[in-house]
Amino acid sequence: MTASSAARTVIFPRPDGKPRRVLYAEDQETSRVVTKAMLERMGFLVDAVEDGELALHAARNDNYDVILLDIEMPVMDGVTAARMIRAELEHVASTPILALSAFLADSTEHSIWRDAFDSALPKPTTTRELFKVMHAAVTSRDTRAKAAKPKQAAPSMTDYLNALKTSLPSGLWRRLSATAAQDMHHLVNVLGAAQQTNDKDLCAEAARKLIQMATTFGAAKVAELARNAEVAVLRREVTNWAMG
Repeated sequence: MTASSAARTVIFPRPDGKPRRVLYAEDQETSRVVTKAMLERMGFLVDAVEDGELALHAARNDNYDVILLDIEMPVMDGVTAARMIRAELEHVASTPILALSAFLADSTEHSIWRDAFDSALPKPTTTRELFKVMHAAVTSRDTRAKAAKPKQAAPSMTDYLNALKTSLPSGLWRRLSATAAQDMHHLVNVLGAAQQTNDKDLCAEAARKLIQMATTFGAAKVAELARNAEVAVLRREVTNWAMG
């Protein structure tokens, strides 16, 4: 396999199949060139910059799947850049920010800046180490993005009713409405008779069925009156609904 064909191999594709994008900041040219090439062989599209300020500017103006920052850099260090990116940019909320630094061996130094990053790996790194941390990063991003995605609201009864009206021929819808009106009139009469005989169970059952039918057919006023079992007004309201 040639270098060019390896660079086109997408090992960690996005859900839509497109390559992931990585923002990488490293001031040492040799490390920047080598690590960028390693990432590209994994199929990433890499924007490599020379310091934290340039990384912050790039993150403001574009969307990345992973951000990889060296710690010690001129102009703006990686810790400051990571914290500013997190504080300023809402669109990177689910984007893993990784540290790549030679200072990881120093646990004291690590404790100072570890809160700014999701993960870290030592420099110089190997292809195997980089592969492992990038795999964890994209998996974490997908999990975060999925959790953050708002759930689609369940269709309301109004949505259902409108869809039913749209899908049925107008003549059929009118016949269904007429049948529903007859059934609602019948339930109103049952409700009235149950009130006269003080049959509370029948009264409750008739009101429940009437509310259900009125809600299904968009007769909101009928449903409201049925909850209060207002029989006299219900007869008039069902008639008005059927005529309108």
